[in-house]
Amino acid sequence: MDALPRPALTYAPHGGSLDLDPARVPAGFRIFRHEAVIGAGRERWAAAAAAVLEWGMQRGAGIRVSTPRVVVGDDVTITIPFLGVVLIRARTRVLAVVDETDRRGFVYGTLPGHPERGEEAFLVTIDDEGTVRASVQGFSRPSSGFWMLTAPALRIVQAIYTRRYVSALLG
Repeated sequence: MDALPRPALTYAPHGGSLDLDPARVPAGFRIFRHEAVIGAGRERWAAAAAAVLEWGMQRGAGIRVSTPRVVVGDDVTITIPFLGVVLIRARTRVLAVVDETDRRGFVYGTLPGHPERGEEAFLVTIDDEGTVRASVQGFSRPSSGFWMLTAPALRIVQAIYTRRYVSALLG
């Protein structure tokens, strides 16, 4: 029996969230970025980098994730609590894992059923002075239908969760 085809990502082109190059961001999408210092030193960086690759930003923000670890190519369901009473299920695909000397993290893109269309990168970096930063960056726009009608509220919720992701690594 043939496997069911995998759904396509809900936007194109793909891959623009790591450098936020406007030429690689689809027309009509909003670029966003939030970053904060979360500590200092290689040990702190290594711990934060490991946490990011185990969905630590999402779990620390109160989101449930359907897989234990970030794996390129996985389709993942994230369950987002909204106003304490509504659970929003959103599907994503892990597009890349970043594993560099001074930067670790991953990128995911949205699949059909996600409230937004777009891509996010979740990163931890360390600079030459040993300062460790966590960041979330990407581009998005509301998906169609109901979510287009809620665009202003959706942007507020996205901003709240973007800050929660980064704050999750402060502990």
